[in-house]
Amino acid sequence: MTYEREPDLAGLRSHLGRELAEEAAEDERLTAVYDRRRFDLAMVAKDLVNRGARVTVQFSGHTMSGLVTGGGADHMVIEGAGQTATVRLDAGYWSILPGAGEPTGAVATEETMTARLAEAAEQGGMVRLALPNGEVVIGRVSVVAKDHIELVDADERTLYVPTGLVLGILRSSLR
Repeated sequence: MTYEREPDLAGLRSHLGRELAEEAAEDERLTAVYDRRRFDLAMVAKDLVNRGARVTVQFSGHTMSGLVTGGGADHMVIEGAGQTATVRLDAGYWSILPGAGEPTGAVATEETMTARLAEAAEQGGMVRLALPNGEVVIGRVSVVAKDHIELVDADERTLYVPTGLVLGILRSSLR
């Protein structure tokens, strides 16, 4: 007699199958939690870049939402409505917007925020630098030094801003 014909064995088989499936699901959940515990913000950023995630970041009185289009060792690049923001990972808190993202072909690099500031100096356009307490400085980055940047504002004044104060670089994407 086979177990399919024996009601007690068929019930036991069904019960064991459910139990094994539940244990496997719990093991998978615990493994995912363990993996997330090992992530640092740079790893999270790389994952968001690869997924083409849509995010909102809130930092020092600023809010930026959009598609993650790039990232580096200490920042993410977000394309929002009419502007591009490069925001330090530790500047504020990040929310992943619901809905499945689609990979954009963007690549996470080991580039730093300081390298992005140097890129802004090289391009020479106007930028808005988001600083603590909701302050914004507008101008052209002329020099990126070891611990500060020189920024020339609209009144042709030269400002010296410690690099550590720069939470984000905001640029118009409507050119």
